[in-house]
Amino acid sequence: MQLIAFQAMPSLQKDGLPYWIFWFVFLFILLLFLFIFLRDHRLRLRMSSFFAGARRRSVLLQLRFKLKREQQKKENVLKRLGEKAWDSDIPLQGAEGTRDALEEMVKKRDATQMEWKNVFAEMERLHKRLEESNALFEQKIQERKAQKQPFDDLAKRKKEEERALKKLAPGRDIDRQKDEVRREAADTIGRVQEFERQIREIEAEKRDHQREIAREIHFWKKKKEKVQERIKEIEAQQQDLYLSLGRILEENKVERVDLRGLSAEIDLVNGRIATLQRRIETLGGG
Repeated sequence: MQLIAFQAMPSLQKDGLPYWIFWFVFLFILLLFLFIFLRDHRLRLRMSSFFAGARRRSVLLQLRFKLKREQQKKENVLKRLGEKAWDSDIPLQGAEGTRDALEEMVKKRDATQMEWKNVFAEMERLHKRLEESNALFEQKIQERKAQKQPFDDLAKRKKEEERALKKLAPGRDIDRQKDEVRREAADTIGRVQEFERQIREIEAEKRDHQREIAREIHFWKKKKEKVQERIKEIEAQQQDLYLSLGRILEENKVERVDLRGLSAEIDLVNGRIATLQRRIETLGGG
């Protein structure tokens, strides 16, 4: 009876709260937070200041990125301006040291480029030498193989003759022929083996020669890479000197017809840079 009464009782632990009560409590809490937010003026100011600060920082990051890009553009134009002035041999007060350094750098660049050409020519010579050497060794190998071929054919025929004689009945003439064929076969095989030995020697000599030339090519390849690195370093220094010369031209405001296009381009970039700097200062990021 007790078991039946227990089973008849409603299972209160398994019954959860109805969904409408959960949503009612959730909406009540949400409305409570909204009410507090509307009543608390300082909280609203802090929230507004937080979001405004985040927007301001985002705008500042974008402006600084654009400013950096425009400054890089200006440097590139100044380098072109300095290179143009150098190529045109424009006299410029205050640029004597830069011009002397550029003249020395050009000499270094020309000498290094000539060294690179010599290294490249040496590598080309070694590659050609390797091709010619391989062709010569291959010709020798083919000649030995051509000389060996008749003896290969003869050895094959002697083996066939020897097999044919074995099928015949023994006799004095047959035994004599067998001995003669064996001697001829042995002599022919010896000649074949001699040609094979010569071919192996030529192939070994070819490999040794290839390794020797490959070591030389590797040496000159490393030297070429080092020369290329020196050329890059010299050209980078040369570009820095062009930049210095371009800045001197900008400061002195040199007016020349052949520089007018680049000067106008610098003026446009300077205008964009000034605008971006003012916007950054306005936002308090200066």
